Amino acid sequence: MPRVKFVNLYLLSQVERRALHVPLNSQKLLIQGANGFGKSAIMKSLYEAFGTTPIKVDRRWKTADVSTCLEFEYGGSTWFAVKALGVYSLFDQDGNRRFWGQRLVKDWGPKLAEFFDFKLELADKEGETVTPPPAYLVAPFYVDQDGGWKDPWKSFDDFYLPGSARTLADYHSGIRPDEFYLAKAELAKERTTLDALEAGVETLRDAVSQIQQIEGTSPTYDLAEFESEIESLVAESSRLLQAQTRHRQVVSELHEEAHLLRGEAHLLLETLKEMRGEFELASALPQQVECPTCGYEYQNSLADRFALIADEGVLSKALTDAQARLARVTEREKAERRKLEEVSRSLELIQKTLDVRKESLSLGDVIVAAGKTEAARILRRSLDEKIVAADGSRNRAESFRAAMSAFADARRTGEILKFFRARLSAYSSELDVQLEDPDRQSIASVKAARGSEGPRSLLAYYYAFLHTKAEFTKNVRFPIVIDAPNQQGQDKVHLPQMINFIFDHVPDDAQTIVATEDASGFDLEDVTIATYGEAKRQVLRETEFETVKAVFQPYFQTILSMG
Repeated sequence: MPRVKFVNLYLLSQVERRALHVPLNSQKLLIQGANGFGKSAIMKSLYEAFGTTPIKVDRRWKTADVSTCLEFEYGGSTWFAVKALGVYSLFDQDGNRRFWGQRLVKDWGPKLAEFFDFKLELADKEGETVTPPPAYLVAPFYVDQDGGWKDPWKSFDDFYLPGSARTLADYHSGIRPDEFYLAKAELAKERTTLDALEAGVETLRDAVSQIQQIEGTSPTYDLAEFESEIESLVAESSRLLQAQTRHRQVVSELHEEAHLLRGEAHLLLETLKEMRGEFELASALPQQVECPTCGYEYQNSLADRFALIADEGVLSKALTDAQARLARVTEREKAERRKLEEVSRSLELIQKTLDVRKESLSLGDVIVAAGKTEAARILRRSLDEKIVAADGSRNRAESFRAAMSAFADARRTGEILKFFRARLSAYSSELDVQLEDPDRQSIASVKAARGSEGPRSLLAYYYAFLHTKAEFTKNVRFPIVIDAPNQQGQDKVHLPQMINFIFDHVPDDAQTIVATEDASGFDLEDVTIATYGEAKRQVLRETEFETVKAVFQPYFQTILSMG
C-alpha cells in the first residue's frame, strides 16, 4: 500500500522576517516545548500544507502570514507541498510545479485527490457531487489539541458536508470502499440526467396531446406517417406492459414478505407476552412450589427467573428487528405501487391515443391540418428518442444501485466492526479506561469517559480505528500526527503510559510525530526528541530567515510568473 513520509518542514514569515526549519526524517519524533512556545503551530502546519484548516489558528500566526513548505516522500519520489502567496502548489524534486489551486473544493482539492488516488465523492447541501476538501483525505491521521481531544473527527474545520463523521468512518475503515462512493457519485449524476430526460418526455407528450386535442385536426396526415406512429405507440405500449408486469411481480413478492413478517412479529409478540406472564407468576410464587398432581416440591430458582429475563431480551431484540424489517419492506412496497400506478397511467394514455388513431382520416382533416404534419412528425421522433434515452439512463441508474449494494456487504461490515471493537476494548483496558459497553460502540464515535479518562478513551478509539484502516483498506497511509496528549490533567503514571502507547502501538509501522510539553522521564526507545521555541509565542527564528527564504525563493518565482 502507498505511504507518505514527511522529510522536512519549512516555515517563513516575510512580515516578521523570521523562519524555521523542522527536520522530520525520523520514523518516531517527539517535539517538546512549554505551553505557548509554538509546538502546536508546527503540528498544525504539517497538514495545513496540504490544504487543511486546523480547528483553531492563533491570531498572531495569521498576522505573521506564514508560508509553508512540506517536503515528503511518496511513490518513490520526493515532493514539495507549498502554501504561499494565496495559493497551494505541488512541486516535484526537480522544481517543476505539477498542479496548483486557490479553492480547496473547486480546483486544489480534486487535483490533490487524484494525486493520492482518493476517490471519495459526496453531495453538498445543494445536491451537487463534489470532491471533499483535503481534510477528508487525512482525517484519521491527525489529532489537534484544540478539537481532537474532545470528540473524534473534530481536528479540522473543514468537515462541512452533511453526515461527515459517519462518511469518514465508513470510508476510512473500509465499510464503504472506494468503489461504493464511485458508484454513488455516478448514480447521483445519472439521476440528474434521468430527471432531465423524464421531464423532456413529459413535455413532448404534453405537446403531442395538445395537438391531438385541436378541434378538427389530427397529428397524423398521411398513411406512412400514420403507420409509423402506430408502430411507435405499440412499441411503447409493449415496453410499458413489460414494466407493469415487473412491478406487479415485485409488489406481489414484497406483499408476501410483509405478510410473513407481520406473522413473525405477531408470533414474537404473543410469545413475549406469554413469557412475561410466566416470569410474573414465578416471581409471585414462594421459593418451594408443590406440584398439584404428584405433590413433589420444586425449587423456584432465582437463576431460572433470570434465564427468563435473558430469553425475554432475545425475544425483544428479535421483535424489534422484525418490526424494522417490516417497516422497510412496507415502504418498498408503497414505492413499487407508486411506480406501478405511473406505468398504468401511461398505458391508459397510450390506449386512448390508439383508439383515436383507429378512426379514419377524412380529406377535410388532411387539407385543414396539412401545415402541421411536419411539426407532429418532429415531435414524435423526439419523443421516441427521449424515451429510449430515458430507458438507458434508468438501466444505468439501477446498475449503479446494484453496485452500491454489492460494495456494502453486511458480512464484511460485521467483520470490520468486530475487529474494531475488539481493538477498542483491548486498548481501553491497556490505557486504564472503563469504556461503557465496548461491544456496542459506534465506529463513527466513542462514548468517552469523564475527566482524565476521556482523552485516554479517545486515544484508544483513534488507534483502534487506525488499526482497522490498516487491516481493511489499501489506500494511502499518512504519518500519524498527535498534538498534546496531556489533556485533562494526566498524572505521572498515565501521561507516560499514553506516550509509550502511541509509539509502541503504531499501526502499520507508520511515521509518528507527537508534541508534548516535557519529554523528560519518558522511557522511549528509537524516538528522536526535538525542542523548539526560543521565546513565548515565538517559534520562528530570525537567524534562520535567510536560509529558509532561499528554499522558498524558486517556488515564489514560479508562483508569481505562472499565477
